[in-house]
Amino acid sequence: MACIEKIYSVSALVGNGTCNANCDFCAGKYLRPQAKENEIYYKNLESAIKLSARYGGWSLSFTSAGEPTCDTKALTKAFEVYDKCAKQGAYFPNVNLFTNGINFGNKEFCDTYLPRWKNLGLTNVAISIHGFDEKDQAKAYNVKSYPKLETIVQNIESNGVGVRGTLLLRKGVVDNAQKYELAVNNLIDKGITNITSWPIGNPDSTRNEFTPSRIGIFQIKNWLRKNTKLCHGHVWGGGVYDYHGNILRITDYVTKHNPKKDFVRQLVVFQDGTVAYSWIKEGALCMK
Repeated sequence: MACIEKIYSVSALVGNGTCNANCDFCAGKYLRPQAKENEIYYKNLESAIKLSARYGGWSLSFTSAGEPTCDTKALTKAFEVYDKCAKQGAYFPNVNLFTNGINFGNKEFCDTYLPRWKNLGLTNVAISIHGFDEKDQAKAYNVKSYPKLETIVQNIESNGVGVRGTLLLRKGVVDNAQKYELAVNNLIDKGITNITSWPIGNPDSTRNEFTPSRIGIFQIKNWLRKNTKLCHGHVWGGGVYDYHGNILRITDYVTKHNPKKDFVRQLVVFQDGTVAYSWIKEGALCMK
């Protein structure tokens, strides 16, 4: 058993679990029964933030069992918890909001909420992307239409918040080097120059029908090796690359906690108040 030397990040589920999309491969649906107002949740969120910061954490991410921006009240309260922690010294240089991006196509929504969330510490909005074409986005999210990515980028950046793209690697869509390169170049042209990718899978890190083949993932990693400059690697796998002045990052969807290692990739704050060392609760509890 190793002593923990580093807790790199915190990922927190926020909101009541409602969603404005209906993905066939949604990994959050099984968590939606837990998505209820819970004061213990906010207490443990504060504890997780402070614990990670004490052990050198550098990233805080807000996500949801649905779409976090569908519950702006709870999301704002979570930002307020972080703001309190930051003022007490538990500061993270990267505070990310993971979203399907649909609400950010609405300028009024952005102008209403982004200034407030930025003031409370938000640095980046991370948009989940299934293809550079808005029709592919609409199909993936099972909605009639999806906003133009250029519009989303403009609405966010005009409020002084950064934009990240989460280019999801999915079988039949972006699942090999050729499709990855095409998607990356098109997203960069649309103004998304910070792109993270991981293969879609199950929350327990196993593969499913939407996971790209191992050969396809290998081809993407080999393309990165040949066409980019490695900036730094992650101890849990993957790394960050410089691609003509743009940032490309590849990692795993989830990492099982290994008690023999001296680091924790992330603390995950579930909406029932549980804090675990990974997205797998069983056998990896931090606090409850």
